[in-house]
Amino acid sequence: MFRISLAKPSMVTPWSSRTLITTTRSATLSCPSTPQRRVPLLRSCQAQARLPNLLKQTRNYSTHPSPTGGNQFTLADGSTSLSITPRYILFRAPTPFQAIAKPILFTAATSFGVFATAAYVWERQQVTLIKRIQAWRSSSRSERPSAREFVQAQSEILQEQWGDILERYRWIQQIGIPVELQKMLFMMRSRWMELTPGERTVWSLIAVNSVVFGAWQVPRLAPFMQKWFMHDPSSGRSITLLTSMFSHQHFWHFGLNMFALHSFAVPLHDQMGREQFLAFYFTTGITASLASHLFTVARVPWVKMIPSLGASGALFGCISSTAYMYPDASVYIIFLPFLPIKIPVALGAMMGLDLVGILKNWKMFDHYAHLAGSTFGLAYMYGGKDLVWTPLQQMAIELNKDTKLFGKGTPTETKPVARSRGSSVIEVTSDNTADKEERSAKDLVQARIDRVKGWWNSKGN
Repeated sequence: MFRISLAKPSMVTPWSSRTLITTTRSATLSCPSTPQRRVPLLRSCQAQARLPNLLKQTRNYSTHPSPTGGNQFTLADGSTSLSITPRYILFRAPTPFQAIAKPILFTAATSFGVFATAAYVWERQQVTLIKRIQAWRSSSRSERPSAREFVQAQSEILQEQWGDILERYRWIQQIGIPVELQKMLFMMRSRWMELTPGERTVWSLIAVNSVVFGAWQVPRLAPFMQKWFMHDPSSGRSITLLTSMFSHQHFWHFGLNMFALHSFAVPLHDQMGREQFLAFYFTTGITASLASHLFTVARVPWVKMIPSLGASGALFGCISSTAYMYPDASVYIIFLPFLPIKIPVALGAMMGLDLVGILKNWKMFDHYAHLAGSTFGLAYMYGGKDLVWTPLQQMAIELNKDTKLFGKGTPTETKPVARSRGSSVIEVTSDNTADKEERSAKDLVQARIDRVKGWWNSKGN
């Protein structure tokens, strides 16, 4: 049995501490009964409690509780056991490329890829709708489809989806699933179909966040979650800029963020459309994480950096975008539901609070990410859409001959109007002719849904 002490890095600047690490990359474990073994320090370490996992990753040792204190390790061949009590932790800082250039390149490439993919998916959906409209028309008509025709095509797709539900129900009956389970599955699917496109998208995001939150509650998954779903600026990993925006460890953090997501993202989705909204959401979250990363690297010593996680950066982008689009809409504070506050006023107060948090060096929240997300949302709504999304749409249209059958341009966009609504943040309604036609078409679809439900009830009885 013996002890080992690792060199203590000098706390001067991030890059000077890296010089020490370059010259001391491993520690030597020696024992009279065994030859010397060198244990490479494979990852950065910020606290003494992380040394067992650090040594365990070398695959030469396994860790066990030690009755004499410290940490008990057993060699992989089981021949010798040794007790290690660390006094200091050797910290390996990332290189300038890992700390600065790599996260910037990752953010730029991911953001462009997300928007390009969203534009491609949007164009594919337009092709599907245009081909349906083309089948209705005579070959001599070549003008651009109207908003009413697009709504009719979407209504047909919705009716086909309900037809698929009935086919699946007949298949379920044949395989002998219990009747109560059949009813539950049918009602769940029916409820999902009755949601608006914005609600479906937002609930899908909430489901992803829920899965990650559930994984945090499993102790065995803690090392994996800490490595891949928390962003540590000193780790050298850039993928966590993306994965950390779906990660919440505590229920209060998860609950508040998901409530805000449902409140603000649905009207934003209705204005942007699913493809643009998802691209905006992902890009805002990654950009907010990058801003927090860069400011942290510039101001905080490596060994004092704290990992971050949460969807707050993307949510603040949604809030600022909603405030830009609906300046007359009001929000309600959860503890003061009787006091409506204009969204621009609430946004200004939150951004001011984050600025104070940065100046006062508050640690509880990631104020850099909040402020960056809000700024990105305002910048995108002010000019980013015309600089990024619209050109990508036109490029996708030009690259596919099917979407040029009826001329250039995108489908007619409606302009929703925001109004206050009870416990939720805002409600979106529309007052133009295209939306009136859409409501008429939706009434026909709802009648079809009611007939399907009536048929189901008659079968159930």
